[in-house]
Amino acid sequence: MPAEPAFTTQPQPAAERANDGSVTFDFTDRVVVVTGASGGIGSAVTDMFAAAGADVVVHGRKADVLAERVAAVTDAGRSAVAVTGNIREPETAEEIVRVAHERFGRIDILINNAGGNFGARLEDLSVNAWNATVGSNLSGAFHLANACLPFFRAVGGGSIVNVGSASAGYAHPLRGAYAASKAGLASLTRTMAWEWAQDNIRVNCVEPGAVMTPASRFALQESTAVSVTRFVAMGRIGRPEDIARVCLFLCSNGASYLTGETIRVAGGPHTSTPADVDLVRNPAG
Repeated sequence: MPAEPAFTTQPQPAAERANDGSVTFDFTDRVVVVTGASGGIGSAVTDMFAAAGADVVVHGRKADVLAERVAAVTDAGRSAVAVTGNIREPETAEEIVRVAHERFGRIDILINNAGGNFGARLEDLSVNAWNATVGSNLSGAFHLANACLPFFRAVGGGSIVNVGSASAGYAHPLRGAYAASKAGLASLTRTMAWEWAQDNIRVNCVEPGAVMTPASRFALQESTAVSVTRFVAMGRIGRPEDIARVCLFLCSNGASYLTGETIRVAGGPHTSTPADVDLVRNPAG
């Protein structure tokens, strides 16, 4: 069985640190599959794993952006290969694992990050939009995790991180299919963790809150970002790197006794009502 990826903390010079030591990871010679790698979170996950020594199989639907990710991994001194395809199709999962095995001979880590979203009231959501959303956010993760299973067993174990959404835990008007599929992903994570624990495969879920990516509505409309930030305890929209660091931690030996867990990365818990926010932020008002 391969040694666990390293997780360490190292102190920084006082001028460089905000609170305590920096976190470093070592995934040298591990092979990581990242779906949705052409998006903001997927790009950050890919770059961080490469910086930590991993070789990466990147998946997405934008070949030109994937080529940039492959180039970035190469610049970091590691190897990468790109696979394009619709994550909703089981054939895409089969192609990803085929390419990974052909190029690297193994798979150690899977980051199920690909997803999709349609903004509409439930009664206005078409059958195709519903199926596409559930297929992208839930079925795709299921197909790829199953396709990777024999390869994890061949190397003595592995780690899966399913990237969900904080909206899985509350009502999300205009994003009902998205929230439901992400809630399903959290449930699927727990079952995968139980069924595959005996194979030394850990499965966890990360649930991002509002994250500033190039394609997000927060980047496209400043007023939306300002409005959402009011409801974030830490007072800012998340960054892709915030999510990527948690993914790396969950795949490291620092999380060796964590499986079946869902970690919300949203800058703080949600408040009960908008009035609470005003009371806390303006106590004298």
